[in-house]
Amino acid sequence: MKQIYYELDCSALMCYFEVLINDVCVFSLNVDGQASMDIPINSGILEKGQQNIEIRVLPLSGGKELHKEAYVRYKVIEYDVSSGDFQFVQQFENFQTAPVEKIPLLIHKSVFMANVSYKLDAWQNGVDLKDVNFDLKKALIQECEKIINALNNKDYKLFTEKLAKKEKNAAIAMYLNSEESKNRISKILGELEDGFKAMPIEDNVYIEYSAYNRLATLKRLNRMPALYLENSKTEEEIVLDIRFCGIKENTRFEIF
Repeated sequence: MKQIYYELDCSALMCYFEVLINDVCVFSLNVDGQASMDIPINSGILEKGQQNIEIRVLPLSGGKELHKEAYVRYKVIEYDVSSGDFQFVQQFENFQTAPVEKIPLLIHKSVFMANVSYKLDAWQNGVDLKDVNFDLKKALIQECEKIINALNNKDYKLFTEKLAKKEKNAAIAMYLNSEESKNRISKILGELEDGFKAMPIEDNVYIEYSAYNRLATLKRLNRMPALYLENSKTEEEIVLDIRFCGIKENTRFEIF
């Protein structure tokens, strides 16, 4: 069976930008200068068929206006990785964001057809979180605090169980073997044993919705996830990109 893998061949200048696949952010970066990168996007592809891309270009972190020369240029590249190597299959059309005007945000949308052989059981089964009849922000803070307490109390089993579906889907979409999949969680737990600590949720966090309102995550004012690890000695930070999904007839949140 072919293992089809997609990357965004991307370059950006003087901006903070986000890449959304099917309304889920798969990459974001503050580019104070110029940068080129290859961005894996399979994590946002649930199944074969049409995929929606959205590029959001915002002011550099701390700024209020877009730099006059800010842009993002991108194209989708399709590979077959069945052999273990990246075998080029095809390249889709090139796109570039429009010239900057006196606005704080640029958005560019496009589509492409993906030929993946998998189908993920993920957020497509979730409820619209903007329609829930409870305090969603409070509920998300409580969920995050459970994770923070588990990590700092070294209850790694609970943390692993909560991320089980997210990691299973990542393994399927990225064609990871069992050892590679296991190492993703082990790396986080290793950092906790090496001086990192899960930090408390800040008071001024806000909710960021995605996946057409079926996913929600807490963000800090610097646009980074509210869940993160910090090493007080080295002043390093590791963010935990965790999104919560409400499933019908299920009282718990699922994490994707």
